[in-house]
Amino acid sequence: RDRDAGKWARGTIVVIQGMSQARELNGRSGAVVLFDSAMGRYEVRLADRAVRLKPEALQLHPKQRKKNKAGKGDEVVFLTEDQKLAREGMYAVRMDPQFWYDQALERVFEATNEFEVLGLEATFTEELGVIKKAYRKISLAVHPDKNKHPQADAAFRKVYGAFETLSDLQQQKRLLWEIGNKDFSFSASEEAAYAQQPTEDDDDYFFQWWWEATVDQVEKAAEEAEGAQIDHFAEMFISDGLGGDVNEVRWIGLSKARDLFEKERAIFIDCRSDHIFASGSIPGARNVSMERVGNWGIVDALGRELIHEMLSTRRHQLIIVTSQVATPYSRCRAFCRYLLRAGHTTLPAARFRRLRGGIFGWKHKGGPVTQMLAYHGDEPYPAPPPPPLDAAALEKAALESKEGEAEIVD
Repeated sequence: RDRDAGKWARGTIVVIQGMSQARELNGRSGAVVLFDSAMGRYEVRLADRAVRLKPEALQLHPKQRKKNKAGKGDEVVFLTEDQKLAREGMYAVRMDPQFWYDQALERVFEATNEFEVLGLEATFTEELGVIKKAYRKISLAVHPDKNKHPQADAAFRKVYGAFETLSDLQQQKRLLWEIGNKDFSFSASEEAAYAQQPTEDDDDYFFQWWWEATVDQVEKAAEEAEGAQIDHFAEMFISDGLGGDVNEVRWIGLSKARDLFEKERAIFIDCRSDHIFASGSIPGARNVSMERVGNWGIVDALGRELIHEMLSTRRHQLIIVTSQVATPYSRCRAFCRYLLRAGHTTLPAARFRRLRGGIFGWKHKGGPVTQMLAYHGDEPYPAPPPPPLDAAALEKAALESKEGEAEIVD
């Protein structure tokens, strides 16, 4: 009754509710400044700005209800009205964590490039740990589970996109070139390549799978450090300089890959775990999981038939390697590193492509996918997934790839 009559006193702490237009204000708390009787609206001071709202959009804050119930009595007041209002506003900010989440979200949306999104200086950063740390800090503030802003999921996707882009050193260089960074020197070949992107192979260069995925799928990709760990071990154990440079393995767009698939002019290798591969894959793709590479070695994992295809019957075709979403440091990068080392005299980096967007992108673009394996009656269930790779298994695989390179060459 007092609210609708405009009788709420200056400094009353309120909560905004029921806004159908500016929904981002719902749940925010603030302090009443005044009531404009001509407009029939309260002016409410929020943590970041003042707004004018109809009485029905406001409710007393639980703290204000408690204070009203207790009563103030005849205590001596040492603060002026303005000081009291400032104090109440300060407490309202402290009680409103959404304010701080909104500040983080606004910084993300105002960012003009991926460096700004993660709060990093626009300079070449080879240390992946620095990028990961910045990603974790920002993503926590905009994650939809914590941030109730209606655009939190979009902000989370933008933050992940910045993380994935900067994790790819080649894309990081390209970004520095695009924003005109003067502190980094580019070779003539790099500048020519950046000016001509996207390439014919990577016709889906601008496909960003995270905008099409659910938040859970994006979060899973971000948390999956396995691919980076496998690649890290491979880099440590295969470091004798033989074989092509994995950084020279280019991406291939989904449209171009599908065209090659339909014309049967490419060899597809899926390096996901066996049980994930069985749930749906590109028809005709060979499953050579990194678990098998770790347990058996690259030569035995490939098998003689596939090796014969790559080196003989289909030696002029591209080899397209894919994983689930094919992030910069996903397991398909580590797989290429092992194979380049084992076939260092016969398999140059130019033969390989990594499928942009991985199986997720392939499905999203309408590419054909095999059906999930079904087991009925007394037929056996699929074997349980192999144990995760550890450092010893990866080191063993690296050594076996060196010992078995003669077999690949043959």
